[in-house]
Amino acid sequence: ELVAQLSHDIKTPVASIKAMTDVLSLGDLNDEERKTIKSIDEKADKIDSLISNLFHATLEELEELNVTVGEVSSKELLSILEESDYLDKVVDEKGNSIKEEGFLPIKDSIVNVDKLRISQVFSNIITNSYKYAASQIVLKSEYKEGFLLVELTDKGKGVNPDELDSIMEKFSRGTNAKGKDGSGLGLFISKYLMEKMDGSIECENVVDEKTNEVAGFRVKLYMKLS
Repeated sequence: ELVAQLSHDIKTPVASIKAMTDVLSLGDLNDEERKTIKSIDEKADKIDSLISNLFHATLEELEELNVTVGEVSSKELLSILEESDYLDKVVDEKGNSIKEEGFLPIKDSIVNVDKLRISQVFSNIITNSYKYAASQIVLKSEYKEGFLLVELTDKGKGVNPDELDSIMEKFSRGTNAKGKDGSGLGLFISKYLMEKMDGSIECENVVDEKTNEVAGFRVKLYMKLS
C-alpha cells in the first residue's frame, strides 16, 4: 500500500507538469524558451518512466526491472550526463565544466549499457555527491582491463571508514547523512543496475597525502567495453 501511495503521490504532480508544458509550448516562444520547455517535458517523461519501474515494484522485486543493454558511445554518455541535476557542478581535471569547450573527461569508446539505467546511476551519484559535499565533482575516465572506468570525485568529508563496507546496502545511510533528505537506496539501486549491465561500482574515501585526512569521496563506475 505504501509503494502504491508513493507512486500515486509522485506521478500526480509529474502529470501536472507535463500538462503545463503542453500548454506553454503553444505560446509565442523564442528558441531558448522552447528548448527549456522541451527539456522540462523530457525530464518529466524520464521521472515517470523511472517511477513506473521502481515504485510500482517492491524492493524485493528489484530483479524484475527491465535492463536492456546496448552499445553506447562516449559521445552519447556525455549527452546522458547533460541530463543530470547539478550538472554545473561537474568538471574535468582541468576545471572545465561540461558546457565549456574542451570538456572531454570521457575517453573515446563504446560501452555496453542501458541508456536509461546508466542515466539513473549518473543522476544518483551526482545528486548524492552534491547533496552531501556541496562541492565541485571531478569527472575523469580511463581504460581498465576491458572496461571504461569513470570516476566521480567530490571534495567533501567522505564517509566514516567503518561505514564504507555497508554504504551500498539497502537503506544504508552514513552518519554524515544526518539532517539530509534521502532513503538510503541510491547507491543500492546503482550497484544493482551496474551489475545487471555486466559492470560494477566501487566507493572509496579520498585521503590527502600531506595531512592523511579524508578530503573527498570517490565513486568508480566500470562499464564493459564493446
